[in-house]
Amino acid sequence: MAYTPHTAADVEEMLRAIGASSLDDLFRDVPPELLLKKPLDFPALTEFETERYFEERAAENRTLPAGRAFLGAGAYNHFIPAASYYLISRGEFMTCYTPYQAEVSQGTLQAIFEFQSHICALTGLDAANASMYDGATALAEALTMAVREKGIHLVYLPELLHPNWRQVCEGFLREIQVEVRTIPARGAATDFAALMESIEPASAIVIATPNCLGGIEDGAEARALADKAGALLVAAANPTSLAILAAPADYGADIAVGEGQALGVPLSFGGPWAGFLACRKSLIRKMPGRIVGQTRDKDGRAGFVLTLQTREQHIRRDKATSNICTNQGLFALMVTIYVTLLGREGLAEVAETSLARTQQLADALVGAGVAELYDAATPTFHETVLRLPISGEEFIDRMRAERGILAGYPLARWFPALPGAENLILVNCTEVHTADDIRVYTEAASSILPHAEAARA
Repeated sequence: MAYTPHTAADVEEMLRAIGASSLDDLFRDVPPELLLKKPLDFPALTEFETERYFEERAAENRTLPAGRAFLGAGAYNHFIPAASYYLISRGEFMTCYTPYQAEVSQGTLQAIFEFQSHICALTGLDAANASMYDGATALAEALTMAVREKGIHLVYLPELLHPNWRQVCEGFLREIQVEVRTIPARGAATDFAALMESIEPASAIVIATPNCLGGIEDGAEARALADKAGALLVAAANPTSLAILAAPADYGADIAVGEGQALGVPLSFGGPWAGFLACRKSLIRKMPGRIVGQTRDKDGRAGFVLTLQTREQHIRRDKATSNICTNQGLFALMVTIYVTLLGREGLAEVAETSLARTQQLADALVGAGVAELYDAATPTFHETVLRLPISGEEFIDRMRAERGILAGYPLARWFPALPGAENLILVNCTEVHTADDIRVYTEAASSILPHAEAARA
């Protein structure tokens, strides 16, 4: 790791140049409770000793085998073929950046074009851009697209949208004075019909399917509500599910967004990942970022170009459609490689196996008498909500501490208003989970829950 020391004179000169009286001035906008109040308690060590110290601290981390982690909640542990890591690590890809000059960036442009093509195939929509920062910002950008198209400063988000995504969207929309209202939930599904008579004209209606509880939503109901509001229908979808569920275009979505992490991108402690955004052709000039197209040169040879390349923030400034002026090229490439390697049938197999494994886990836990389904009437995709006889937090803590199993996510943190939220957990399975993993989870839960009940009594 490179280290460039600054002398006291260097620091003073730099502060003087920027008009700051002290280093503290540089952090005056940071809330005081987040600032370090005293020097770090770290011993004076040589470079070698420092490296050794952090190696020892890193060795204290606990890791879990893939089949012992059942935590989804927006980040999904899928198997990534070794070929994907090999290809992504080639120097041509590791060093590429924005393809400003098409004539010398044909490989990069083709990779982006293939990414866009995969996204269009999954969503059924006409056009996709070169990728977004992540799924949450893709949805926020889709909503600002809708506001530019419809001109109404009101959008509706489902109650069961991922809470982190909601926060990002509200942050974006607050700055352009767009009101956000909520479509209520009914169990593990969104109750679009509840607003049919009271809906007001809006720019966007959002359907998140599968939603944050794993529930598969009714696209026809969402389309009907959007029509009643004169709004665009924006679908936020898990791309893996699109291998077996209806594409957003099939139920009339105008824009589709999602998080590409599930398509061959490592979890990486929560990012960076790559979002996607696709839309109908009529909305293409409202789309943020860039779009790569295929053409032919004067000699008839196939080639790739930046069809739309509005380097927004330093060309159009306040008239820009977005502040997005780049794309997650490396991670979009990972998505492209993964989908290409698996193909249509392989991706469908991943989706079907993930769905089946989650159902098997839920059936096993319910059959063992240690859990109940929160909403048995709503079909779910690769994660579902279980009701336990004890606190979800307590159960998850004990499964981790006593059995080395990451048992799920406690929903009271995100949805405290759900009936009996304290005892609800969200569990996820993908193709990396085996029948043996499900058996181990069920046996561990069966041994922990009665003991916890007895202790509490």
